[in-house]
Amino acid sequence: MQLLPLTIAVQLDPMTSALGVLAAILLSFVTITLISSYYRFQSIIQKAEDTQPEEMGSSNEEVLRVQIARYLAGCARRGTSFSFSLVRVGAEAESVRMGSALILAMKGAARRGDISCVFDDRTGALFTEAEPEDSELILSRVIAEVAKTRPEISLDEMRVGIASYPGHGLSGRELIQTATEALESTTADAPVFMPEVVDEEADEEDEVVEPVEPDDDEAIAAAFEDELTEKSKGWKEKRKSAMLDELTGVLKPSAISPFMQRVMSEFRRKKQTAALFCIGVNNMDHIERFHGDDAANDVLVGVSKILQDNLRADDLIGRHEKHAFLVLAQCSLEEAEIIGRRVTLLVQQSEFVADHKKLKTSITLGVATFPDHGRNLHHLYVAGQRVLDHSRTNDIRAYAVYDPEIHDKVPSKPMKSIKSLQA
Repeated sequence: MQLLPLTIAVQLDPMTSALGVLAAILLSFVTITLISSYYRFQSIIQKAEDTQPEEMGSSNEEVLRVQIARYLAGCARRGTSFSFSLVRVGAEAESVRMGSALILAMKGAARRGDISCVFDDRTGALFTEAEPEDSELILSRVIAEVAKTRPEISLDEMRVGIASYPGHGLSGRELIQTATEALESTTADAPVFMPEVVDEEADEEDEVVEPVEPDDDEAIAAAFEDELTEKSKGWKEKRKSAMLDELTGVLKPSAISPFMQRVMSEFRRKKQTAALFCIGVNNMDHIERFHGDDAANDVLVGVSKILQDNLRADDLIGRHEKHAFLVLAQCSLEEAEIIGRRVTLLVQQSEFVADHKKLKTSITLGVATFPDHGRNLHHLYVAGQRVLDHSRTNDIRAYAVYDPEIHDKVPSKPMKSIKSLQA
C-alpha cells in the first residue's frame, strides 16, 4: 500500500509534462502573435502615408483602423481634440487611391502631422488635430485648396462629413459612424457638415431648478453661494477684458508676453516646431490722414478678423504696437510659409468697409521659426522684427522668412525684449 502514492505520481507525471509543453507552446504562439501584430502595426504606420493598402497586404479598412488608433492614442495622451473627416469627390473624378489627385492635394493643403488616407474609391479620410469649432472652417479651406490645385476635381461636387474627438465619441467605430452620417447629411448649399457636439454637463447646468425659499440655514448658505458664483462670473469677465484688446478682440499688447512665453515653453517641452509671425498693416498713416481714425480702426478690425477666421483656435494672436499683430502657431517652417502666403493674399484681396467707403490695405509679414531661427520667444521676436524692418525699408509688401544672410546685414532699429511688452 505504501507504493501506491509513488505509482500515482509516476502515472501523473507524463500528463503534467504534456500540459506544460502545451502551455509553453501556447505562450510562445501568443507572444509571437503579439510581436508580429506590433511590427505589422508599425509597418503600416511607416508605409501608410505613401503606399496603397493592397501593396502592403492590407485593406483600406485596416489602414484606417491603424491611423485612428494612432491619433486616438496621441490626442488622448496630450489631452487634445482632433477631427476625423470624410472627403467625397464626384462620380466623374479619378478613383481615390493613395497616389490619386485627391489624396495628394489633401496632403498639400493640410498641415504637417495631419494624416490623409483612403476610405473608399470615392472618398478620402483626413485626420486633423483641431478643436471642434475650427473643424468646419479648416475643411472648407482644405477642399477649396484641393479644387484650386486640382482643376479636375469639381468643388461643387465635393462633400465633407466631420466627426470630432472626443465630442462625437471615444472610439474609432463611433467616429466613423458619425462622419459617415454627416457625409450623408451634406447638400449643395452645405457641402461641409459636422453634427453639433452636445455638452451633456452644460445641458445639466441649464436644467430649470425650482427656487427655494431661504427659510433655513442650508437654503441661506446656498443663496449666498449663488451670489458668490455671480460675482465670480463678473471677475471672469473683468479678467477677460483685461486680456483682450477691446478694438480687435485679440490679446492686448500687455498680455502677449506672458501668454506666448507660456505656450512657447510647452512647445519646447514637447519638442514641437513653432512659428512667430510679425505682421505689420500697411497704409494706416495714409488711411488715418485722409479718412480719419475711425476708418483706420475699421480696417484694423477687418485685418484682425481675417487672422482669427483663418488661423486655428490654439494659435495665439495679439495686437502689437499701434498697427501690427504677433501670431504664435504650432507649425513647421514649410507650413509657416503656406500660412504666411495665404494670410497675406487674403488681406490683399479684401475690401474693408468704413463709413460706406471701401478701403484696401496689405500686410508685411516676417516669419521666424523654432528651432530653426531661435531657441526662445525673444530670439524669434528679434528675427521676425528684422524681417519686418527690412521689408518695410525696401517697400516689400509681402511675407518673408528670416534669412540671417539678408536680414542680419540690415541695420535694425533698437529692439526691445518681448518681455518688455508687458509694460
